[in-house]
Amino acid sequence: MALIITDSEWACDSNEVIKIRFVDHNNNDEEEGEKNEYQKSVREFSPEFSHQIFSNQQIFGYTNLKVKLRFASSSMTTYFGVTYDEKILDSTTNLVDDVEKTLSELLPDDYITNYDIFLQRVQTDAETFIPMGEKISEYRIDNDNSDKVYEIYKATFKTPRFKEFHKRLRIFVLFYIEAGSYIDEDEDHWEVMLVFEKKNIGGTYTYNLVGFCTMYLFYYLPRTKKNRENNENNYENNGNHHMNEDLNENFSNCEKNKRHLLQITNNQDVSILNNISQFIILPHYQQEGHGGKLYQTIYQYCLLDPRIRQLVDPSELFSEIRDKCDMRYLREMKALEGLVAPVDKKRQMHRCIEIELLQNLNKRDPVAYKAYRLQVKQRVYNWNKELLDQISREERLQKLDETFKGIEEEYQQLILKL
Repeated sequence: MALIITDSEWACDSNEVIKIRFVDHNNNDEEEGEKNEYQKSVREFSPEFSHQIFSNQQIFGYTNLKVKLRFASSSMTTYFGVTYDEKILDSTTNLVDDVEKTLSELLPDDYITNYDIFLQRVQTDAETFIPMGEKISEYRIDNDNSDKVYEIYKATFKTPRFKEFHKRLRIFVLFYIEAGSYIDEDEDHWEVMLVFEKKNIGGTYTYNLVGFCTMYLFYYLPRTKKNRENNENNYENNGNHHMNEDLNENFSNCEKNKRHLLQITNNQDVSILNNISQFIILPHYQQEGHGGKLYQTIYQYCLLDPRIRQLVDPSELFSEIRDKCDMRYLREMKALEGLVAPVDKKRQMHRCIEIELLQNLNKRDPVAYKAYRLQVKQRVYNWNKELLDQISREERLQKLDETFKGIEEEYQQLILKL
């Protein structure tokens, strides 16, 4: 007789039942330490997103389901465990989610299911793990009187030990970036920035992962200054996520000849669009300023490479970090003094100019405020021209007005944080 499923107790929210902890040698008895509410509140987190893993962010077929994901803070060595009170076993229904199979396919092949063995690895890794790749910079956090230093390293998938390390940390892309996806580790054009916390404990340095950023480098070789400018303008007009046809053709031609591509990437005349693909600060290090420090490092890194023509960010959610960092940099360089609307610049520079103009704008001056309002609306229209041209003029004006009010409010909030 088939089992009739009617009780909602068999369904649960996948975000709520997946629990993530980062374990270091100081709290490696965290399972026994669950009674310590401070420790638990600091070290346990839930995903922000899991709908790409479990449909509608729901797991069906279990009662009191608990999914435990533990990561060694240094090496990201992974423990994976699943417990529940009851599971629907009737073979006549295919509604039951296979939690272990689904998640195991997304985790590294070397994940551990024995917690005692995992704790041993945590201790060993804390004593022996060192970051991989080339050290780019280091920094300290303001108002932090500890001896903690944060170091940033650059790695590629050819860097020794990095490919295995990346397989352990990439699950956070699905958990903390909406519509995030795994990147192709066999692709040559990825660079990854890694942030590590460096602590001196009893004369021994330990490293804990703070966050990471993946960047994809689009290479193209313009033959003339005019072509180079056209390529960049076309790329920007087509959005952040896709190359235009000309760039795509150049890139594909390079892909047909790997040897030629290697020659191009070593050529100082080549142009590069550096596209920030994924940007993650792990949850227990958020709201401490690490995102800004990482972005500043990436920006300085790009400035030092004469081949990089443009730095492209992945989404609007990244805009606040980028806007704050860019505004501080431009003000330090006194690049925004004496501005009057309208000003013709590329999108990111234009946003920074708009923020500076708004902060110094006298809204009681109707002429100045109208000029500012029209400049912002013109940028929004140019950026979304294809979509806006599909609606009536009346609707278009209404959408632009609504968008302007939203942007103005967003800028006002950001100005308060500068």
